[in-house]
Amino acid sequence: MIVDTRVFTCGDAIRWAIVLAILALDFVWLIASGRSVTHSSLVAQCLAVAMLGTITLALSLIAGLPRITATSRGLHYRRLALVAQCGALLVSFTSVMSVLSYLLITLAPPLVDDKLAALDAMLGFHWPQAYAWVRAQPTLNFVLALAYASGLPQLVLVPMLIGLLGRAAYLREFLSNLMLSCVLLLLIATPWPAAGAFVFFGVASPAEMATVSHFSALREGSMRVFDLAQMQGLVSLPSYHTAMALFFVQAMRWTRVGVVIIGLLNLLMIVSTPTEGGHYLIDVVSGVGLWALTVGALSLLAARRASARPEPDAAPQPV
Repeated sequence: MIVDTRVFTCGDAIRWAIVLAILALDFVWLIASGRSVTHSSLVAQCLAVAMLGTITLALSLIAGLPRITATSRGLHYRRLALVAQCGALLVSFTSVMSVLSYLLITLAPPLVDDKLAALDAMLGFHWPQAYAWVRAQPTLNFVLALAYASGLPQLVLVPMLIGLLGRAAYLREFLSNLMLSCVLLLLIATPWPAAGAFVFFGVASPAEMATVSHFSALREGSMRVFDLAQMQGLVSLPSYHTAMALFFVQAMRWTRVGVVIIGLLNLLMIVSTPTEGGHYLIDVVSGVGLWALTVGALSLLAARRASARPEPDAAPQPV
């Protein structure tokens, strides 16, 4: 097995360029619309990225010392640097995309909840009945709630584990999947927004309704300041929890034990999505489609790049 020990690659540069492009779009849109991000949350995010960036640089310099670089310690330092660099990328990307998602919701095209509920009915799924049945099963309700809440911890722990165990290619694949799928998610969700099943059917608890409370405020224009520490996931179609669950499993496919454990957990997360996340069943189906579209697009791109490489006996091309 060839071990990729590079901390920074051309692909990483492209991913950072995408973050900067979205950041510029957010900045211009915020200024033009008279909206803003709270200073405290912005400072906290910048400090987190700066800290991770500093750790990346320090570990890279240590790993490059002549007496360390060729040793196992040098490999460990490079792995830690890669994890820190990817952590900085994740923090940055999730922040700029969260702001962009809020700005896109302010466009407020007509809601499609009635159409999504009708599609569910065609599939034989009735959300209020499913919700009531799950809430009547305390143990099942508890398990599904934990599974749904595992999305954020997995977003931190899965890439960290992959990077620390030296699976750099899988880590970078995961980041590419995450970034492209987020862009596709917003391209789909913006023209077809939905308030979600919690709001549409009106049978959720006050705590559950609070998880999507920003949606109507953004559409009405009354929410002018965004707090990065309090951002809500407001996309109904497609279900991003579903797509993420499949990305987590895909990222762990190099280990049999890991893929079984992560597979079972994320199967539960997908099952939990309608009742715990207030999603229609068609949202879940679309989430699977989002995963397939992302993987297919990146696979096609990888195949084209591979075909463009010179044959083994051809003259090498400048890099």
